[in-house]
Amino acid sequence: MPPSESAQCRADMGEVGAAAGDILRALGAVPPLFGDRTWHGAAADQWAADWYARYGRLVRLLHDVLAEQPHLIARQEDAERRTVAL
Repeated sequence: MPPSESAQCRADMGEVGAAAGDILRALGAVPPLFGDRTWHGAAADQWAADWYARYGRLVRLLHDVLAEQPHLIARQEDAERRTVAL
């Protein structure tokens, strides 16, 4: 018997959560590379400013995805309960 849609949703959300965590950790490894030891000057400063702007948006997006997961699972579980009740 295949897993229920709710079980599959929970499993999918677990994979998404793990991937988001991996991405967040990878992003966190970048800032220590900034500074005059790797690249310096106006171009480096501009690149870092652009990176931080994109970084902030991406981190917010990933946190929004993580925050939405329980709601997606709950909606799937509610839909499954309604279907079983019919």
